[in-house]
Amino acid sequence: MKRSEHSNDFSTPTRQSMVAILMIVLKTYRVLVRNVWPFLLLFLVKGEGLGKNHWIFFLIGAALIGMVYSIINYFRYYFYLDKEELVIESGVLKRTKMNVPFDRIQTINFEQNIIHRLFNVVRLKIDTAGSSKAEFQFQAIDSEIANRLRNVLLAKRKMANPTIEESKLDIEVKETSYETIMQLDLVDLIKAGAVENHLRSGGIILAFLYWIWHNLDEAQINIEDEVGSTVTSTVGTGVYLIFVLAILFVFVAFLVSMVKMIITNYDLKFLRSKRGFKINAGLFTKKDTSALDHKIQVISWGDNPLKKLIGIKDLRLKQASSIELNKKSSIRVPSCSEKHINLVRDTLYGKGATDGIEYNPIDKRYFYRNGGILALLLTLLTSLLVYFNLPMQATIVGIVGVVLVFTFYLSYKKKRYGFNQEMIVIKGGAYGDKTEMLPIYKIQSLSKKQTPYQRRNELANLVIYTASGKVAIPYIDDSVAESIFDTFLYRIESDNKKWM
Repeated sequence: MKRSEHSNDFSTPTRQSMVAILMIVLKTYRVLVRNVWPFLLLFLVKGEGLGKNHWIFFLIGAALIGMVYSIINYFRYYFYLDKEELVIESGVLKRTKMNVPFDRIQTINFEQNIIHRLFNVVRLKIDTAGSSKAEFQFQAIDSEIANRLRNVLLAKRKMANPTIEESKLDIEVKETSYETIMQLDLVDLIKAGAVENHLRSGGIILAFLYWIWHNLDEAQINIEDEVGSTVTSTVGTGVYLIFVLAILFVFVAFLVSMVKMIITNYDLKFLRSKRGFKINAGLFTKKDTSALDHKIQVISWGDNPLKKLIGIKDLRLKQASSIELNKKSSIRVPSCSEKHINLVRDTLYGKGATDGIEYNPIDKRYFYRNGGILALLLTLLTSLLVYFNLPMQATIVGIVGVVLVFTFYLSYKKKRYGFNQEMIVIKGGAYGDKTEMLPIYKIQSLSKKQTPYQRRNELANLVIYTASGKVAIPYIDDSVAESIFDTFLYRIESDNKKWM
């Protein structure tokens, strides 16, 4: 097979860098370990009775098969440009040929982990319009070849669609000048990690521990027999054990949030060019992701009580995506100040974009009905626990119930919506605040939804769909929903601006 690694037209089949073999090997092993690690854990706990030699032979065989598969996969994977398409041929046992028209290519992003940076290669990801997957990717391409391919694809796309405006192109031929809006150092990341949502990290930890317990239970390993007696004799009482585990759980959740923040956002730079924004961050995997102005559909920002205390918010730029609600299509910028958010908002929509907006509350029956149902269910559960003489559990459920209902009440009180001739703003949150903002001309479609209860009480939910997902205004008067529906449809149809 001919190679075109030094060609500018990529008309002959081109393979990835040899480093791709290593990347494919690592990916294959990750998949293998993810599927067999419960059995490996079983082997470590009760290895003597499971045939130690058999497991060693199995692991060696799996490693060799993974190595051979990766090498074959590398030599069977190549790409080239043919007329109006990018062609990718791949497959070991089953051959696949993918044809991507130039004018369907949406974005091209580069990623570099430690191995990529060591060998001066990049992972190249291509997002296409209307694809069933978020993107396809090349595991490792020489940096120079990757940049040349990106520039060639842009030129081909421009030729395939000569009417496209230069400002609408997602990839640039010439080097773009970027201005740094914000940069986070290690101290900033530690502060941001300290005020993250640790409940989310705690939930992940609980799910992980439950998954371990479930797999060990299926493997007929009695955890109480293995470690219960030791723990009981060391700690002494069940109450003290619960207290120690709770402290440990909070500490681990805090540590997970901190480490995740540092690894994901290490050396974060939030940049601005004349056509869009870019974020560059990552410790082990360096991600360079762009958000061009015309692709940004919704911007949102929010905080929690801890973030509010030190004056920072999380900003999200939600882009048009081939898959609705795909988180990869949005850029998250942590630890933003009010100044940074105002700069982004004014840059995208102009100063005074929200002038004249009056914010309206939602109907109080949103809380009375939904909060009432929640309170009733928790009361019934608490009563059952009391009936079965479980006072401790009943107390815990009761406290949790009060907190949940109060949280729902705060969420109801903070829900607001408003709009002017150009913009829609929806506010919310519970203990923190959240704001979503989008231009009316970016709306893809609208729908009015009603439950039987809402129909009887002349209420409705208004759902607004964009190319990056949806936002909703719940429990508003049905006549108001109809009026907003008609107003937005008229403005969408009469506005000449393009959403993309």
